[in-house]
Amino acid sequence: MDFDLFLVGLIAISLIVIMLGMPVAFALGACSVGYLLYEGFPITQAAQELAFSIGKFTILAIPLFMLAGQIMNAAKITDRIFDFAVKVVGRVPGGLGHVNILTSLVFAGMSGSLLADVASLGPIQVRSMKRHGYSEDFAVGVTLASSSIGPILPPSIPLVMFGIIAQVSITQLFLGGVVPAFLIALCLMIYVYIVGRRRGYVVRQTYSWGDLGWSLLVALPPMLTPVIIVGGMTLGIFSPTEGATVAVLYALLLGALVYRDLTLGAIIQTFIEVVSASSKLLLIIANAILFGWVLTVGNIPQATAGFISTTFDSSAMFILLTLVALLILGAIIENAILLLILAPMLVQVASSNYGIDPVHLGVTMVFAIMIGQYTPPLGLSLFLMRDLTGISFGRIVRAVLPFLIPLIAALFIMAYVPILVTGLPTAFGY
Repeated sequence: MDFDLFLVGLIAISLIVIMLGMPVAFALGACSVGYLLYEGFPITQAAQELAFSIGKFTILAIPLFMLAGQIMNAAKITDRIFDFAVKVVGRVPGGLGHVNILTSLVFAGMSGSLLADVASLGPIQVRSMKRHGYSEDFAVGVTLASSSIGPILPPSIPLVMFGIIAQVSITQLFLGGVVPAFLIALCLMIYVYIVGRRRGYVVRQTYSWGDLGWSLLVALPPMLTPVIIVGGMTLGIFSPTEGATVAVLYALLLGALVYRDLTLGAIIQTFIEVVSASSKLLLIIANAILFGWVLTVGNIPQATAGFISTTFDSSAMFILLTLVALLILGAIIENAILLLILAPMLVQVASSNYGIDPVHLGVTMVFAIMIGQYTPPLGLSLFLMRDLTGISFGRIVRAVLPFLIPLIAALFIMAYVPILVTGLPTAFGY
């Protein structure tokens, strides 16, 4: 099946204007409407698809998970998590580098967002590592790299987006992200251990079992967040959207009643920030769903499937092509765009032509796209870290580049050992 050249041209124009600064939602919407008019569809068709796209109950999970993470952040829970991590892994060679990774692993189970991890933990981690004699470049690099766990360990906002766009079970995606999150942490810790031994990075302060027990007790309630959410969804107690509601209520309970650091003013400010951020994101998602429907009308997925299946005869080559393409595209195209545009297309090709599990593809795709957050020119986490630390953009890029080695290693391991992703969902009967 041949590609519709007019639609391909519109897609290319959309990507160009996005890179030139046009809002993503408007670019995708204009491309979709232009093609529908070209094919003779009434303009009301686009309005109906937009309305139906955000009328799904599951989509409510996105702003709710965003709200839960922001409340946890406003409640200043990160300090308690960091204190616990220091006592657990601080004396291992690599010292506070391991603390950094463990803290991000725990916080990932609350925020579900890479940028939230960088914004909330970044200043604390970099400042503490510099105070204990670590080089600033190493501190910045490990802080950025460890934040990659956020979009993989549930609750994960990118995985929710993938599930909605590609029509894949969010519960299975959440279960599928658990083991890969620990794999990412392990790969980073191995690298930090090697560097730490060579540079003599060790925290020499000792702690009693009583100190360790108390810090665990203080940090345990937020650490239970992913257990409560994923456990409830797996057992059928609540849906993903209801799970997100539980996460918000649990965050409010911890911040206002348990730790008592959450004020009424902070709650109101958090709601205002989440309403603004989620409104922009939902507008993008609505137009991306319309765009995906237009691609189907234009037979782009079918033509792509035909091209790939005749060019690559094995699933291994398809996975390699997909990962390399996502790593390259992630450096020049905003990551949410890649996820929203490519997810429905690649899931269809992977499942029908190569028998690849959609959950395996989803978790792997999300992580590959998130690595783009660390590569110039459009790595948003690089700009955020620059603003938080005042370090030049070029220096931040040089600091994080070595950490791409363990991240890409983890990516290829989870890509070519699918049981790491599919094992837990299978164990729970999915």
